[in-house]
Amino acid sequence: MTDPVVSHFDRVADSYDEVLPFFSGFASLTVDRLAPPAGVRALDLACGRGALTGALLARGASVTAVDAAPRMVSLVRSTYPSVPATVGDSAALDLPADAFDLVVCGFAIHIVADPDATLREAVRVARPGARLAFTTPGRADDSPDRWDDPLVELYAEYRRYQEDGSGRHGNDFDDDFGRFGLRDVTAETLEIAIPVPDGETYWKWSRSHGSGRFIDGLTPYRRAEMHARLLEHMVERPGFVLRRSATLWIGHAG
Repeated sequence: MTDPVVSHFDRVADSYDEVLPFFSGFASLTVDRLAPPAGVRALDLACGRGALTGALLARGASVTAVDAAPRMVSLVRSTYPSVPATVGDSAALDLPADAFDLVVCGFAIHIVADPDATLREAVRVARPGARLAFTTPGRADDSPDRWDDPLVELYAEYRRYQEDGSGRHGNDFDDDFGRFGLRDVTAETLEIAIPVPDGETYWKWSRSHGSGRFIDGLTPYRRAEMHARLLEHMVERPGFVLRRSATLWIGHAG
């Protein structure tokens, strides 16, 4: 059976991170914090279009990339032809043990089908002492973001129109990384701010990544209604800036 999450990301691959530089923004912050030395052997796990891959290459890293969505991998190959990029299951990697000095996984561990298996595989392919870094949505202290955002407000309002009453498209990820043998785990909040020129751009961005599954889960009527309401809200917010937070988890393989 086809994984609906993988199918979704395959469909949105061509617009993924192209409407607004969301994932590339977080990737730059992540790699800045990691400051990997040139020549480090890095794995970009669930690489998407290669935001982290590109940031690591700019630092002189030797990068291998893996994603479950074939179109994402095709785009990584065309953008970074020197990078070995393969279609693969993050829970069963076709990679040798102890192969990487650094494993990164951006905004994926909370949506993959089997997060525990994915973490075990990430640890398996990392050499002893290697760093592993994961980004997940939200702040490190679990406090809410303090910014006014019409799209976030509409997501909350339109949850009742989802078939399950929540529109949740994630897994039951447990952030106790110590269970997988990671030590010295730290959690840091990252923040980005991206100017949004107009409401239509913001709507297109909302459709171009994982949250697009929420919108796809609405009926055509409710989807059109949500679209129109977002455009109205954005007219009232000239100069709107998209602000989001994420938690950067960094640990060391035992």
